Amino acid sequence: MAIGTTCAYAAPPRSCKQILQQDSNAVSGEYSIVPSPGKVLNRVYCEMGLNGGGYTFLHPSDLPRLTNTELQAMFTDKSSFLMRLRKTDNTQPYGVLQQLTQYSSSPLKLGLNDYTGYAKPVNVDLLGQPFIFLGFLNISQAANRNVQGLRVNGNSVTFTNGDSNPNSYIALYPNFRELTPTGYSYNAQWSFSDALFASFVVNPSGRVIPEDYFIFLETHWGGGGTYTQTDGRSSARGVLGATIGFR
Repeated sequence: MAIGTTCAYAAPPRSCKQILQQDSNAVSGEYSIVPSPGKVLNRVYCEMGLNGGGYTFLHPSDLPRLTNTELQAMFTDKSSFLMRLRKTDNTQPYGVLQQLTQYSSSPLKLGLNDYTGYAKPVNVDLLGQPFIFLGFLNISQAANRNVQGLRVNGNSVTFTNGDSNPNSYIALYPNFRELTPTGYSYNAQWSFSDALFASFVVNPSGRVIPEDYFIFLETHWGGGGTYTQTDGRSSARGVLGATIGFR
């Protein structure tokens, strides 16, 4: 379905996953969807190839119009996210994000202005709403002193939580008000960050997403993992912003 149209299907699609289910030949690109009756999002990017396709990437300008309830209705596959990074070398590598094998029975969390059950993001009080929250291990799981992390494109990226800090998340902010993010842990160097970002790869076609989909990212793991964000710090490894796809 082309941008701005919703009449190509028998029922208006609520997500890119529904578009692909209704048309197996649908290609990657921008579409419009209807997350709830009467509400049309005229710009979403649909990834229809990577990891089976059907991933919805929301445009930042639509986040203030969307509710968490509408987001939950769109988020039906709680086993993976598809993240794209925008880097200083002009590439947009992707990562299929999943739980480590030992946590595969734990569903991933996706929240709009909601991190209930998970550690509070560092920039929430500084940058405010809207923000998108990706949770991996909840507080009770992440507080254990054991091996934690995630899989990126099938590669296990791990650390050992040594002090029970229950951080296990990624958060993204459009930062419409141009506020200054935290300076927390600015000069720290983390092997977990190296392994995390090194596991992202450029898609075979080289196809890219419009740059205005990419927004500020923070990610926090442990107790012993990493804290980094996309404000030019070296631990972000050249990542300028990120966008997240879900299905």
